[in-house]
Amino acid sequence: MKAVLKGAGDAFILGCNHPLWPSLGLINGSRSSNDISREWETFKVTGEENLLRAWQNGKLWWNDPDCILLTGTLSENEYQYHASLLFATGGMMLSGDDLTTISAARLAVLKKLLPAKGVPALFNNTLDVGWMKRSDGLYLILLNKDEESKKIDVSLPATYQFTNYFTDEKKGTFKNNFIEELPAHSGRVYKLVAL
Repeated sequence: MKAVLKGAGDAFILGCNHPLWPSLGLINGSRSSNDISREWETFKVTGEENLLRAWQNGKLWWNDPDCILLTGTLSENEYQYHASLLFATGGMMLSGDDLTTISAARLAVLKKLLPAKGVPALFNNTLDVGWMKRSDGLYLILLNKDEESKKIDVSLPATYQFTNYFTDEKKGTFKNNFIEELPAHSGRVYKLVAL
């Protein structure tokens, strides 16, 4: 590693399949999951790996949750899950798509993910409700990896105006709690503005 660091100069060093604790101070970024592929099961499994290691991001190094994939034959809900989850990691964002073939709507989602802010969301134990406080606001991330739709009830500390982060669609104003019926294999990111 001394030779690599000397030869690399001030280049960004990304560790992949590296021993975690011995790498402290030797790398700038760390791959935080297995390889991604355009399959729902991979979205789900690598997503959980990334959420469980999200605490490392911005503390030990930049997490690399592998590529964001927004093209292919998966459902719209599954792409929303994947984009919402990668947003929640706060880690590096690398596109794995041919950007000459991506739709305008999916390109808009990719642009919303850039640049990464380095702040991971804090999730509950079931990894379906996450909160992220960044310099540009408060975000609520909802994830449903289940095979059926799921009702998620979130307690709110104040009254908030909810806006879908990826579509800019106003969801409404909510006080005390917010209930969302999420389809199977789906995710949402809401930006919250206190009223």
